[in-house]
Amino acid sequence: MIRRYIMLAIAAIAMIGTLNAQDIRCDEQVALEDLAAYLDTTRNVDPHVKLFYGNLVNNPTHSYRIEHLDLGFNGCTGRVDEQVILADGTRRDNVFIFNEQGLLTQSIIQGSKGVKTETNYTYSFDEVLGFTLKQSQSKNRTIKYAPIYGEHGHRTSLKGDNGTRQDFTFNERGQLSKRVISPVKGDKRTLLYQDGYVVREETGGKVLRYHYDFDTATGKKFLIAIKEMKGNDVVHERTFDYDIDTHGRYTTVKVSLDGKPQMTITRSYR
Repeated sequence: MIRRYIMLAIAAIAMIGTLNAQDIRCDEQVALEDLAAYLDTTRNVDPHVKLFYGNLVNNPTHSYRIEHLDLGFNGCTGRVDEQVILADGTRRDNVFIFNEQGLLTQSIIQGSKGVKTETNYTYSFDEVLGFTLKQSQSKNRTIKYAPIYGEHGHRTSLKGDNGTRQDFTFNERGQLSKRVISPVKGDKRTLLYQDGYVVREETGGKVLRYHYDFDTATGKKFLIAIKEMKGNDVVHERTFDYDIDTHGRYTTVKVSLDGKPQMTITRSYR
């Protein structure tokens, strides 16, 4: 999301890029870049476009939502090659592929024992409600998902046939304010949002607070710390020292835990 809460490509009217709302088309070919341009240049947003965009970016596999090693992908599209080097020198190589709408279509993640897991994702499309996660498939399992929509058309729940569930809560402006992730086993994970960014996480009695730095050049916020809290005291703190490219995407991130180096993440985009 990151301060871009609506969508769709539209024809430019002036050199500054003012867009004509009559040219909006919410279809299966619309690009995330076009939707973001519509949001950034249109004052009176078409309610249908706003709903379409909200359901798109609030897919848990959207590049505005999916998290890996605590770092999101800031709405990127295309292929991301990720190299993770741990403090002991161990290296892991991962690949993430997002389509033009910013939805994850394939991930290849290397585990601690060197085994790589490839997962492919497919989506269904509705002309009014937009895209929603339909299925995830890896070598050993296939999960099918069923969405539930509220009275205003927002996706309020996503249920997996393996027993998993994600529930979404929105504020009065239609922005995501809370996401509850319920696994088959283990504790629920509750994420609280403000202006599209996670600000607090609660899991099994553990409370984490997320802190960001605002970059004026890109208009985006970037994660700089996650603090584990016990009351008002900080128990552990994970910090992030990063470089970004001109599109506001992480290229190098150095992660430390309680002041000690933990890992270095390098990402390339194409």
